[in-house]
Amino acid sequence: MVSSLIKILVVDGDPYAQNLLADQLTDKKHQLSFFETGKKALNELNTHPERYDVVIIDFDLCEEMSDLQCLHAIKDDEKFIHLPVIIKTDNHNITFISDALSAGAFYFLEKSTDKKVVQSLVHSAKKHKEQSEHNDFKHAQARKGIKFAKNASFAIRTLDEMEQLTSLLCCAYPEPESVNLGIHELLTNAIEHGNLGLEYQKKSQLVLDNDWQNEIYRRLNLPENINKFVEVELTITDKEIELVITDQGKGFRSESYMEIDPCRMFDAHGRGIAMALQISFDEVEYIGCGNQVRTVVKL
Repeated sequence: MVSSLIKILVVDGDPYAQNLLADQLTDKKHQLSFFETGKKALNELNTHPERYDVVIIDFDLCEEMSDLQCLHAIKDDEKFIHLPVIIKTDNHNITFISDALSAGAFYFLEKSTDKKVVQSLVHSAKKHKEQSEHNDFKHAQARKGIKFAKNASFAIRTLDEMEQLTSLLCCAYPEPESVNLGIHELLTNAIEHGNLGLEYQKKSQLVLDNDWQNEIYRRLNLPENINKFVEVELTITDKEIELVITDQGKGFRSESYMEIDPCRMFDAHGRGIAMALQISFDEVEYIGCGNQVRTVVKL
């Protein structure tokens, strides 16, 4: 459950940018604390490690390496492993975005972004943090059983089932947190875009209108979708962990989503496949028409 107040730490030394962000997030649901430099922000985080739900860093005001070091310092610290960091930038360079993703960036935000989008991203980040913290306990419990598995098969329909299965599957991996995002995104894609046929632009609008979950529920209960499942196969060997996800959709042109697209990095969704390849897995391969994906983590 997302709490009523979202506490946000902002690293930004530009008064104009501070005022703009404050205007976008000024209501009873958001509390902003501004720090002019990464050094001051890190000192605040270390002094009050439990205080903040989301961090926003402006990556264009200082030297790029200084901002990247700030991001690394946050994400390399175990006590901030679940703290989502949103990068505020107008830099669409693929290398820049790739480096920020590798360092642990969760979202990207253009400075001129509409107020509605900003709020949607912040709320998504907070929800992700709470879900990840909740998963820690579930991982500890599930690991006791799944460590004995060599082959396992699953079939899911809904996003609730997806959340439960993601938590279980992560426990089969040496580093559950690193694969959590990738598994979550690929299973979500299989349900929404595969089985339910939800188009990319349609989801974008639904997210902004806060009507996405209602539409998913409606489509799940359509007669043509009642018996559609996403099948999941887990295989564990001494050398690798293979996960194969198959939906009952028409497929798609996966090559357009295998690499980071700067245009989609600033959307409220659409980064899942590239981020899975960048962060979670050693290999990601779409098979046939695109309704089956094979992932590998080398051991």
